[in-house]
Amino acid sequence: MKKKILALFLATLLLMSLLVGCGGKKAVNVNEGIKEKYVPVAVEKAEIKTISTEITFSGKVHADKEVMIFPKIPGKVASIISDVGTKVKKDSVLFTLDKEDVQKQVDQARKSVDSAKANYEKTKESIENAKTNFERTKELYEQGAVSKAQYEQAQLAASSTSIDAVKAQYEQAQLGLTQALDSLKDTSVKSPIDGIVSVVNIEEGEMASNAQPAMTIIDMDRVYVEINVTENVINDLHLGQEVVVEIPAISDENIIGKIDKLSPAADAKTQLYSVSIYIENNEHIIKPGMFAKIKLSTDVREDVVAIKSEAVVQSDGKMVVYVVEDNKAVKKAVKTGLDTGVYVEILEGISKGEKVIVKGQNYVDDGSIVKVVRGDK
Repeated sequence: MKKKILALFLATLLLMSLLVGCGGKKAVNVNEGIKEKYVPVAVEKAEIKTISTEITFSGKVHADKEVMIFPKIPGKVASIISDVGTKVKKDSVLFTLDKEDVQKQVDQARKSVDSAKANYEKTKESIENAKTNFERTKELYEQGAVSKAQYEQAQLAASSTSIDAVKAQYEQAQLGLTQALDSLKDTSVKSPIDGIVSVVNIEEGEMASNAQPAMTIIDMDRVYVEINVTENVINDLHLGQEVVVEIPAISDENIIGKIDKLSPAADAKTQLYSVSIYIENNEHIIKPGMFAKIKLSTDVREDVVAIKSEAVVQSDGKMVVYVVEDNKAVKKAVKTGLDTGVYVEILEGISKGEKVIVKGQNYVDDGSIVKVVRGDK
């Protein structure tokens, strides 16, 4: 029995010595040698792009035209034809004023014209008669049939009677009638533009004054957003330039607008330059007063090699990127240009078409074995 226990004990010692002699690390290394070691990465090809810096501004939407309607003459509102929201055409009647008092002015002006005309015609006739009488008296005086005193009296009558003053009175009366007729027309207040009634400040029966607007008409076929930019931005903009407009109240989709106005001088108070971006709005979905974001592209770089900004890392004080060649990461020093925060311009170091590591670049070294798990393999 003792011999069996001793044999078992010696066998156990031998097994333990074998295990210590081989070591657990080597076994693991054997296993690791079987399993492939690599770093998973995502890549994107370097491409030729047009990139730019994007600056966001905010502003309110304005109607292309906003016209306040003032009656030319004060008067009592007789009728309101166009209410808030009514689409109107140019020269269509918006509201009317009471005509009674104005009609009386027209009638009185006509009477004044008739009276002045009659006086004018009578004066003309008198002058013609005086001239005819003078010619006759002159002939008789030359024949010695009338005295010199009669001749001079006839001459004075022909020359002293002037029609100018009477004619001026007649013309003044005609002008008064014209003005009265214009006032009669002005009792029908018309729209000066095509548009939509946005504000009505009058009611039937109340007095409308030419000192405050009775209505407001807006043209919404085009709308604009006005923003103010600094001196380092204004020269990067030009008329007709397309810009991205975002109006959250409508949708998350971007709208394309165009720069229509650029202020040539800065505001004296703010030292900012005014820029107006116009947007087509035929369906009137965009309403004046809505909040808008304007995205302007500045520092534009056209047809340059560009990669994702995140692909560029620092190594030994240099800017580098890792590209994939034969399933290995290859470190390349690069010279960068404009960095938009999304894409960066590559001036030197890599060329179009190279597979740049954009995910996993912080976990590789030059020569590391990599496996492309996303992107161009």
